[in-house]
Amino acid sequence: MILRCIIIEDEPAATEILQRFIAQCPDLTWCGSFEDPFAAQSFLDQNTIDLIFLDINLPGMSGISFLRAMIKPPPVIFTTAYPQYAVDGFDLEAVDFLLKPFSFERFYKAVNKARERLMPKPAPSVNSKITVKADKRIYQIDLNELLFIESCGDYTSVVCVDKKLITHETLKSWEEKLKGYSFLKIHRSILINLQRIDHIDGNMAVIEKYKLAVSEAYREQLINLLNRRNITRFG
Repeated sequence: MILRCIIIEDEPAATEILQRFIAQCPDLTWCGSFEDPFAAQSFLDQNTIDLIFLDINLPGMSGISFLRAMIKPPPVIFTTAYPQYAVDGFDLEAVDFLLKPFSFERFYKAVNKARERLMPKPAPSVNSKITVKADKRIYQIDLNELLFIESCGDYTSVVCVDKKLITHETLKSWEEKLKGYSFLKIHRSILINLQRIDHIDGNMAVIEKYKLAVSEAYREQLINLLNRRNITRFG
């Protein structure tokens, strides 16, 4: 899994060290550094990020306040020279707290904690079901029969083995609802059941009669997960 990360830090020397450490990790991709938390928020509004390295002493707004103001933030690793902030950081469910100066080994340990938090949890049991409201009806869907969910404008198409339902829920709401189950986003508009994938053919995931586009940003993570679970073959 390659983690896309940003740095929010107003000290150039600290930013340089974090960028150097990130560059040493083939499983991290640096997507930007910001001195101003408001500029960072503008970037986050337009981009999907897996991990934030967040300083606590920032101009205009502290890192603590910045995290508190975020709605559904990605995992955060705090970086600071002041250990007294550690309690506040962990109260906000930060992944880790790096006290400056920190070594590469300590940095990478924090990264591994973030990766563990982001890993999809085990597949649901055979009897796991989910409620779907569609066509003025309420359906009970067995998650093992749910193939994929695709965003279609203001609607989402819920494709199952034996039916296709149109709902008014967003793809993001489905991601939240299926968190903890064996579902993964493979495209900005597609959420797929990992257990139902037959094979990967180039940039397409094949499931039953459907061929679904896999974005380059998600392809490596998808293949790594499937290899680890040993549940697919590759075309």
